[in-house]
Amino acid sequence: MTKLDVRIANNRLVTGQFGDVRFSNWGVECSDRHSFVTLTDIARNAHQTDGIWHLSGGRLKIDLETRLIEPDGLSIQARFTALDDIALQDAVVRLVFDRQGIDHGVIADKKFRHTNSDKYRLHSVDHAQLISTSGKHVLVTLKTADGAERFAPYLYLRDRDDHWIIHARLLPLEPVDHVWLRWANRFFTLSAPDCLARLLWHFGPTRHFLWRLRERVGRNWPEFQAIPLNKIRQGQSLSLEVTCHFR
Repeated sequence: MTKLDVRIANNRLVTGQFGDVRFSNWGVECSDRHSFVTLTDIARNAHQTDGIWHLSGGRLKIDLETRLIEPDGLSIQARFTALDDIALQDAVVRLVFDRQGIDHGVIADKKFRHTNSDKYRLHSVDHAQLISTSGKHVLVTLKTADGAERFAPYLYLRDRDDHWIIHARLLPLEPVDHVWLRWANRFFTLSAPDCLARLLWHFGPTRHFLWRLRERVGRNWPEFQAIPLNKIRQGQSLSLEVTCHFR
């Protein structure tokens, strides 16, 4: 019988293995317009002091709990509490799996092979799967989500470099408070005037086309897209609970 073997430190999964399925560096992420918070990469324009994250737009307290449930499952719970009024792009629970050993992924009843497309296959669903080369199943389920009536839950499946990435993600609901229309590259980021971004957002076809365009199209598209943001008030929280079962 295959055994789930994991190492959890500071309430975050560090490494794990189930048969030919290997995974590591799970955590949380969130962004405002100028800051990016992450536990597994390099934060941008954000720093942590005494458990409080300082972003360009305000402060957040982020609580994360990762624990074993039953012999073959993990639970990941995250809460993002605003200590100031702050406008956010998203709030995320992030799960990362090694490409090696995974045959394909499934989301919204569609099967995908790993082609390093870097597409965010984003859907308003509550589960996604990875199937290993030996037939092992990894089922990621979004159990609960609280978007403070300003954010809606999604899952995405992404094939990037040597990994499969699954995000449980809270994204702004309409009507949105801000729209950031940007073109970014490794040298600079250009932003359209807010009045132009808002004007384009008001037209349904344009909004549908521009909404997270680079994420949807993948690595062959420049970093050009519209990103909506919604404000959460001081004392409000966003929360996600995700389970991951191995069979």
